[in-house]
Amino acid sequence: MEYQQRVAVLSKHLGKKEIDLAVLFDPANVRYITGFRLNRAATSILIINSSGSLTFVVARLDYERAKRDCWIEDENILFFPEDTKDYLKVLHQPLKKAKVVGIEEKSITHYQLSYLRQICGDTLKLVSLENDLSQFRAIKSQEEIEAIRRAAAIADEAMTKVFNMVKKGLTEAEVSSYAEYVMGTEGAEGASFEPFLMSGENAWLPQRLSSQKKLKEGELMILDLGAIYEGYCSDLTRTFGLGDLTRAQEKIFKVALKAQQAAIAAIKPGMIAAKIDAVAREIIQREGYGEYFPHLTGHGVGLSIHELPIIDKGVETPLTSGMVTTIEPGIYLAGVGAARIEDMVLVTNTGYELLTKAERELI
Repeated sequence: MEYQQRVAVLSKHLGKKEIDLAVLFDPANVRYITGFRLNRAATSILIINSSGSLTFVVARLDYERAKRDCWIEDENILFFPEDTKDYLKVLHQPLKKAKVVGIEEKSITHYQLSYLRQICGDTLKLVSLENDLSQFRAIKSQEEIEAIRRAAAIADEAMTKVFNMVKKGLTEAEVSSYAEYVMGTEGAEGASFEPFLMSGENAWLPQRLSSQKKLKEGELMILDLGAIYEGYCSDLTRTFGLGDLTRAQEKIFKVALKAQQAAIAAIKPGMIAAKIDAVAREIIQREGYGEYFPHLTGHGVGLSIHELPIIDKGVETPLTSGMVTTIEPGIYLAGVGAARIEDMVLVTNTGYELLTKAERELI
């Protein structure tokens, strides 16, 4: 992918804001620049200065692979000392002359912040780059879109196979575990998040976890899953049932689906996020279920499962070509059931492209 171009854009941005360098800890931001895949439990640090030079720090166990697989020059790849108490000492040389440092305020820990001040002195000025980086990542390149398309296709395949295997007596955990297995066999790096199946009362809570509860006939169930491909996530939700359902159950499904389809149809460049949310919310409200739709209508997806844009009340962000968002209105009604249908949508120059294609009308 276009990693050098991203470095050029970010370093130019640092220069404009008179920031000497940026220190990145967030795994998604680090991968955005380096392209290097790390275990989710691994720690890494990336330093970018306003001239465009990089220092990439990884664990000793990842060092040789980083030199082999990462595009960054070997001399700019370092590893943490073995004594974990001193792991930030490796930052001393690249940081010691910095006066203004850009950070991710949501990712940096108190310890990391204290160490930066220790290296750079009490006069160190910290500037948040959290929103800047989020804005950069919100508009996807063609290469990113292709990776997301593949992640979406893997999710579609998993959803279809799960629907065909679901039966009475299986547990929620068995079904969600199978979904994760299928994504792996289809080429996913892993799951975007822990997939979950919520059935019956677990769905209308909603608890957003799979349990050992067994599936029963006459219940609505919601399956939410997503795959990672080349670092990029997908997110897909479907609602289905076993056996005969009541009219009340069928109605909340139809209303949720209608709201979702209307919101998707409203997507185009320049459309304000809050207006898309309003399209879905007004349909659900008009049918008498407004208070049972407790969450946002959608969110961006990319290297993180939740990123910009946010599709919700009060969000005045205009959509831009290249953004990828979910649309996922839901209804959660105690004693009846729950219904949510979620798809991923790419904003195009003329409207939108639906990225997830698994069958929706499974009731």
